[in-house]
Formats: sequence, C-alpha cells, structure tokens
Amino acid sequence: MLFPRLLLAAALFAQTPAAFAEPAADATLRSPDDIVVEGERLTREEAKKRANAFIRTLGVAPGIYSQDSVARWTVRLCPRALGLSDEHAALVEGWFRDTVRSSGARIADGKCDTNVLLLFVDDGANFIKLFKARYPGQFADMSGPDIRDLVELDKPVRWWYSVRRTSGGLSLIGPQTLRSIEGATIVIDVNDAEGATLRAVTDYAAFVALSGIRIRAEPQSQSILGLFDDRQGKRELTEWDKRFLTALYTIPHERKGRYQRGRLVGALLKPDDKE
Repeated sequence: MLFPRLLLAAALFAQTPAAFAEPAADATLRSPDDIVVEGERLTREEAKKRANAFIRTLGVAPGIYSQDSVARWTVRLCPRALGLSDEHAALVEGWFRDTVRSSGARIADGKCDTNVLLLFVDDGANFIKLFKARYPGQFADMSGPDIRDLVELDKPVRWWYSVRRTSGGLSLIGPQTLRSIEGATIVIDVNDAEGATLRAVTDYAAFVALSGIRIRAEPQSQSILGLFDDRQGKRELTEWDKRFLTALYTIPHERKGRYQRGRLVGALLKPDDKE
C-alpha cells in the first residue's frame, strides 16, 4: 500500500518547521476574479481565450487524454498533515476539509484511512529523491517526463497522485478510460514557501489535491497557483479556482475529456462574458 509507506517515510524525513507568516492587512487587494487589464474589462473572446489557457496549463484534459475522462476523486477524501505541530496540523486538516466540502467532492468523517498526505518538510527536493530511491515502485504509473518534473522542477510544492483507470464502456459520449483519483501526496518545502501564510499554502495544496493537475502547470495570476510568484492578493482560493472546482465535481464524469474541457472553460466565464 502507498500511504503506510509514505507515513513511514514522513516519520523519517519530515521535521517540524518554523511557523508560517501571519497574513497582513492590505487594503489595496483586488478581488481575484476581476478579469481586468489596465482597468478595462476583457472582451468575451479575450475572456474565453484566458479561460482556455487556464484549463490548458492545468493539464486536466490534455490532448493525449481527449478520449478519456478528466481525473477526479470518486472516493471520500481523508487528509492528514505531517511535519507540523498538532495544533497547526489540525488547522490545516480542517481548512482542507472545508475546501473539499465547498467543491462538491466528498470528505470522510471521523476516523478514516488516509488517502491525502500533506507533508511539510525542510527540503522538498531531497525528500522526493529519498522516497523515490526507497520506494521506486510507487511511481510506476507516472510517465518518465512527469517523474523528471517531480524530481527536478524547483517548486515550493510538489505532488503526485494515485489514479485508477477503468474502461469507460461502449457509449458514444462516454470515455475510453475513466480516470479516478484515489490518493494524492502533496510535499510542501517550508523553506521555499517561507513568507506565505499557512492558510494560503493549505488552499494551494487543496486545489492541487482536488484538481488532478500536472506539476508543470504554470502559475496563474487569477489563481491560487500564483501564490509563489506574487503573494500579494493570492492568499486564498480565487473565484476562478472555486468555479473550476465546483464545475469539476458537477460535470458528468463518464464523458470524454474534450467535452469536459469545454464545460470547465464555460464555468470560468462570468454570465456577461458568455453573451
């Protein structure tokens, strides 16, 4: 099993980090869902182009999976935070659970078998290398490029998933393969993430865990994914993030990715953008 081994590895490598920064008041912050360029609203076509670019960079329904479904959770999520004090771990797990509920995904209540690990470590790159060397079989489902990205990309947060693939059946509108997330591991390098609040990092980790996105996804100014590029105004899930997650867990799962991609793009547009 993946998670007992990860729990063991976390016990060996995770260290209790210094406290994350507290959020400071900033009266100049804009609403993250305001799609504005130099004070002017984007046209419908510009807004649609930006929404398409957002979905494309996330990689939730890339061309190679256009005949398959998007990957999302079908089982209840059970998070566990390690590498923090008990008090801070409880806060992180509580915030994470709130995000899962608001997205429409299902959360496990009470005692449960962990399937989402939030690992706070001193050196994310080293943790990944040590774990990969000790448990190489746990990355068997990942492609070579994805493994290289996980190990080599310099990111404050790294992640990977356990995805179950089953036949989508013979329906004309159904996918060739139904992709269901059954586990996620999020590794947070507390030194690289220094300056971000614990709540912001939790929102980032929750978005990643729920979305099934590729680690190479580019930071986006209208998303929590921009947290480590520009921390001003990226302290929580944005309206775009919330719309995306709600749509991801509302659209029919047993559909081809190309159909689902269109629905996700549409969900990001405001009503007046669609006219």
